[in-house]
Amino acid sequence: MAIAMDIYEKIRYYREHTDFSQRNVAKILGISRNTVKKYWEGQTVPWERKPGSGRKKDIITDEVKVFIMKCLDSDQKAPRKQQHTTHKIYTRLVAECGFEGCEASVRRAVAELKDKVSNVFVPLSYDPAEAVQIDWGEATVVLGGIKQKIQIWCMRECHSGDIFVSAFYRQNEESFLEGIVKGLEHFGGTPRKIIFDNARVAVKEGFGYHAKATDKYFSLSAHYAFKPVFCNPAQGHEKGLVEGLVGLVRRNFFVPVPNISTIDELNKKLLEYCAVYRNHKIPGKELTVGEMTENCKDHWIPLPPYRYDTSNTLQIKVDDFSLVRFDHNKYSVPYQYSSKMITVKGSGNQV
Repeated sequence: MAIAMDIYEKIRYYREHTDFSQRNVAKILGISRNTVKKYWEGQTVPWERKPGSGRKKDIITDEVKVFIMKCLDSDQKAPRKQQHTTHKIYTRLVAECGFEGCEASVRRAVAELKDKVSNVFVPLSYDPAEAVQIDWGEATVVLGGIKQKIQIWCMRECHSGDIFVSAFYRQNEESFLEGIVKGLEHFGGTPRKIIFDNARVAVKEGFGYHAKATDKYFSLSAHYAFKPVFCNPAQGHEKGLVEGLVGLVRRNFFVPVPNISTIDELNKKLLEYCAVYRNHKIPGKELTVGEMTENCKDHWIPLPPYRYDTSNTLQIKVDDFSLVRFDHNKYSVPYQYSSKMITVKGSGNQV
């Protein structure tokens, strides 16, 4: 039986961020040592499990957690004597949400969620491999003789200023996840946290520091053992390093407008640009980006053996005309697959 995603996240966290043994972690989490061993290195993942397996539904659902967070958020602006007690939150859940669990379960959830309500300090300086900021931009290119807009995926390591830039046709979930994985492989490891805004490709619900990651982004972050951090609304300075990178790339690499044959050719040139950028010295820094990147090498969390599959995979039936409909488009397949079920995988730039 596969474990819950939050348990997998904790196992990977203890593996990469602490010196705890597997025996210690098993005791802390209240699970068997064999279970810890199974998921310890990140080679086995909980979302690949046999059909029909699963776990009982938790009475503290995502909807309940969101309701509790809203209560705690409102308390920050309310007089001390007019703030929610745990009992008040419980009675409101029963009355307004039809909650059927016990008050003790709400009490435990409130205790866990209270820590997330406190204000988060955004440092002006970062330790090596502590954080990576990510963002999207947009630029115009001539691609295969046609002038069109493409999406620029940008990542910046906050200590060294090292960069990763890649181009995609669209800002969808597959591109978002693929961009992260390729960026981590480019850097050679995983940071402690990745900072992003409240874009729909990453946020399932909520906003700012209280945002909840989408299921796939959460599973990716658990697998690579980093913490997803979301900026507060209208607080762009919280990821100013990468926003500066978007402008830098647009003003330099994309001027004059690139004329290329394929998006793969464009991405090859962008990687060359990233390599040359390591010779750059950021104002106020004594070392070049490349020299500071060397300082990060021993601080990255190692990449897990299993490479996260970022594609959107579906089983689709081919119609009588040997066509399949995938992501609002129709694709032709060999005639021998007509009227049969096939597997279709869509990545950021390819189906």
